[in-house]
This record gives sequence, structure tokens and C-alpha cells, in this order.
Amino acid sequence: MSLTSIAAIACQLQTQPGWEGVRDWGLIVTAWKATVSPTIAERSQPRSIARGILKIATNSSSLAHQLTFGRQALCQQLNTHLVTPIDELRFVAVGYNSSQSSTQTAIAIESIPIDSGEIVICSHCHCRARQGELLRWRVCKFCAIDLGIIGGKLRIKS
Repeated sequence: MSLTSIAAIACQLQTQPGWEGVRDWGLIVTAWKATVSPTIAERSQPRSIARGILKIATNSSSLAHQLTFGRQALCQQLNTHLVTPIDELRFVAVGYNSSQSSTQTAIAIESIPIDSGEIVICSHCHCRARQGELLRWRVCKFCAIDLGIIGGKLRIKS
């Protein structure tokens, strides 16, 4: 019996039917890093794609605003690296996860109860939300799901 490396197994899996999305997403992430400058690549991340619209999370609203002005040129440059073209780019200032964030901050944020605090307005969808949701995700729980910040299943307290 011979041992097969994890990389070889991953390559074999990605060639299987049904894994096209994983391959395409990997191409998108790689193409984004090749399209933008290293500084912007450090401060932004592709987060989701739906109906030809690629959402890119940035670490600041000013960067999201700045990138929005050049989104058509960026989209054209990005499409030169992709098999399936992107129709549009949208930039959001939520959902960016820095790999250099401290563990203590992550633990502190995770310990905030999402159903705590007063009712406030979500900055993304302008709907009512609990203050705890905005402290944890910077958006309401429904926007957090839509933006891919949290998984699709909500835990409802009984």
C-alpha cells in the first residue's frame, strides 16, 4: 500500500463532478490577488458570488468606496484570469477577516450575546437589529448570513 499526499488527494477530488464550485472559487481568489496591488490584496478578500456578482470585503469603508469607482476596470481585468466571467463587483466594508487578528479579540467578540442590548439600526440593510449583533458582526444577523460572515443556520434560543 502506498501513501498518497493530501495535495494529490485534493487535486483528485477537485476533478470529480460536483467540485466545480471549489475550483472556480479558488480561481477567483487567486485572480483577485493577481489583479489588484499587494496592498489592496492584503486589505480585501472575495467573500461570495451569486448571480454573477462578486462581493469583496474590505477592511475599511474608505477602501470599499475607492474600489467602487474603479469596479468596471477591475472586473475586466479580473475576467482575463477567469473561465467564467464576473458580471459585477460589489465592495463592502464588513466581513473582512484579517488572519493577523488576535485570539483574545476573537474570544471577546464571540462572548458578546447577540440578543443583548437595545434595538438599533443595521448599517448595511437599515433594518432593526440588536446592539449585540452589531457589536459581534458589525451588521445584523441576516446581513451576516448574506455576506457569508456566519453560516446559514440561525440558532434560536428556546
